[in-house]
Amino acid sequence: MFSRIETAIIKILQDNVKSVPKDNIRAKKPDFKVEKNLPAISFTNVDFNVEEIGIGGSTGPNKEGLQDVFSGDGKKREFTLTKKPLKPITKVEHPSRKEKKENTDYTVDYGKGMITFRSPPQKGRNNILIKYLPPAETKGLKFDLKYHLETWARDESQRDTITIDVIKTLLKEGSALVKQGIFIKPIKGFNVHEDEVPAGVYGRTLEYLVETELQVEIPLPRIEEIEVQKV
Repeated sequence: MFSRIETAIIKILQDNVKSVPKDNIRAKKPDFKVEKNLPAISFTNVDFNVEEIGIGGSTGPNKEGLQDVFSGDGKKREFTLTKKPLKPITKVEHPSRKEKKENTDYTVDYGKGMITFRSPPQKGRNNILIKYLPPAETKGLKFDLKYHLETWARDESQRDTITIDVIKTLLKEGSALVKQGIFIKPIKGFNVHEDEVPAGVYGRTLEYLVETELQVEIPLPRIEEIEVQKV
């Protein structure tokens, strides 16, 4: 995740900030002793916080489960679900919304994800509704990451020009990052103190907050409901 964020933002800077060679835009600070390493931009994670989304439950599209719709032809008895379910089956109605029992009115092949009715559902368009939880519920974590984006140059004027280019670029390309699930916003900025770098090197730090989410699937599914509507 950290690598994905850094790669995405560094690529945007490499493609848009023309005042710095692409090879000098990277995650780590440059070696100031090498002349060709300046001007440069470095993008480093310095801190982060984590918060669980939906404590005690799942999050995302899996929270409400999946829904498969089939059409009966009056002959077909077997219907394959989109995902393979695990036990237990909790509710089946067919064809007049009267509750049926597993192994009496229908059987389930949990390995294949297949429902087999003892009697074929009557003919109808989209008259068989099957609701169930998918093979895994989704747990989510929200990350708030603090990054230091530092601009480096041999003189103050060049440093300031690069800094403005960076700010404009991230403002302009923010929507492209959002499409990748990365939300970035500036927090503050400050100059790098002269005793922190060699003589003749000037730096400025831009502090950014990056927000993103990490989703983890946990296997714990079951079929919730099967309905066959009379049409």
